[in-house]
Amino acid sequence: MMNERLSRVKTGAIDETRKLFWIFLYLFVLLSLFSFYKALILNEETLIYHQGFALINALALAKVMLVGEYLHVGDNFKNRPLIFPIIFKSAVFAVLLVCFHIIEESFIGVLRGKTLSQSVPSIGGGTLEGIVGIGIIMFVVLMPFFAFRELDRVIGTEELRALLFETKARAASPILRRRWRTAAAAVAVVALGGGWLTWSLHRSTTARYVRQKVEAGSMVRTVTASGIVGPAATAPVIARVSGVIQVLECDVKMKVKAGQVCAKIDPRPYQIMVDRIKSDLAGAEARFAKDKADLAQAKAAFEHHEALAERRAISHTAIEKSLKTYEQAQARMKLQEVTVGQLQAALHAAEINLGSTDVVSPIDGVVLSRNVKMGQTVAEGSETSSLFLIAADLAVIHIAAEVREKDIGEVEFGDKATFTVESLPNRPFTGVVMQIGQSQPIHEQATNYDVVISASNPDLLLEPGMRATIRIQSQRRYDG
Repeated sequence: MMNERLSRVKTGAIDETRKLFWIFLYLFVLLSLFSFYKALILNEETLIYHQGFALINALALAKVMLVGEYLHVGDNFKNRPLIFPIIFKSAVFAVLLVCFHIIEESFIGVLRGKTLSQSVPSIGGGTLEGIVGIGIIMFVVLMPFFAFRELDRVIGTEELRALLFETKARAASPILRRRWRTAAAAVAVVALGGGWLTWSLHRSTTARYVRQKVEAGSMVRTVTASGIVGPAATAPVIARVSGVIQVLECDVKMKVKAGQVCAKIDPRPYQIMVDRIKSDLAGAEARFAKDKADLAQAKAAFEHHEALAERRAISHTAIEKSLKTYEQAQARMKLQEVTVGQLQAALHAAEINLGSTDVVSPIDGVVLSRNVKMGQTVAEGSETSSLFLIAADLAVIHIAAEVREKDIGEVEFGDKATFTVESLPNRPFTGVVMQIGQSQPIHEQATNYDVVISASNPDLLLEPGMRATIRIQSQRRYDG
């Protein structure tokens, strides 16, 4: 009993796999031919993507069709003429095919950097008529498949094979022959009707000719060039103090904020200097306080002696001694006051130097380059060798292009330019010529010109260092 059950399960699995394979093969041929035709007509270079999606869609839809059989889709028309279940099933699964096609095109658009709204135009031209036309094509192509399935169900596999492939078909009953003829006629009528409807939906795309008076207008010339993508503005980060790099926090392509620490110079020598000056300042301030107290005491003594001198109760020598002591106290306090001020200024400078051991970004931006390594000794204020180079804003970029001397006369400020980069060959970008200048001569007979193009980069797809192929559109009006 158990062996018989396993044998039935195995036989059923083989039959279902065979059914799934033939359905998949039919759908894959259908979808791959449709994708190949579309790629040829539109001159697309992504045929491998379309064939891959055709494979996935065919497998998924084959499974759906097989499940539809188990769910007895269209069985309500089983006892009616064959044309009814054929049309119903073809329509249902044509709708499913269109849905898979829409999902496929949207996903391909996302892979190619498009948004959903940008992917819609590639689905049947982006119009309802185009999508309906695709559905009708799918419907017509599916009809032979379901016609054979229904004929197989009604007359049997052997009888169908005999009708199709044997020279002398076995005698069939009149009822079967009438059903076969009726089904074949119905399939032909529906195929012709579907073809006419598809043609009628698309016949408006035929060429139309318009007569127009010839008038003087503008002539557009295109100048080609190559260039390098760069930031609109940069800020170098230099060392404000000398020392050994102890910590590195920033690297290339890292986003940084103003004030963010990118590197740290060994702070110990500067900390020692701060501590020493603080100690000296504390001693100077203590001496200044003592001198201030001595001055107050000498002043009080001198004023007392002056009062006694008015009553002639003290000698002239004593008054002179008291005045000298007061003047010496004043001199000592002023000297100590200057010393305290100098030490306070020195402490402030030492604290600034200590704080400058933190190398920080001056702006918000992206690190373009890092020119320092751990353990490297850097010099104070070396403008020629910045530690980091930071781009201020990559939402707007500049392209430094070189235009040949023979073409530069066609380029003017404000001319529009389109360009692509090697990493995104199918994504065009636009910009405007904003600067023209003479570059260094290549040799005595030829000189190139530097042309700077400004372009927006809201999605940050363009990065500094990318090589761009540029087409500058120069429009001139000729009234001749």
